[in-house]
Amino acid sequence: MKLYKVTLRGLHGTGINTDYGTCYVVATDPTTAYNILRAYIEKRDLGFDRERELNRIELVAEEGDYPACNIRLMVQMQEQRQGGK
Repeated sequence: MKLYKVTLRGLHGTGINTDYGTCYVVATDPTTAYNILRAYIEKRDLGFDRERELNRIELVAEEGDYPACNIRLMVQMQEQRQGGK
């Protein structure tokens, strides 16, 4: 998995308290990261179409011992969430 910073053209807090226009998304690839955010925004009918357009996607971190972006993403495993070992 990889952590992406997804930035849209709009929805940056004007008139709303939450900056929906900049979100961090864990996904396998940048297209999926944008689609996750876009589906969230559309489901809640936030903003106008032009504000929902992609501005940029940045790879912030990724899993693995030697990530290509040089920043390692640590993800809590399911058994750790449930109090297991």
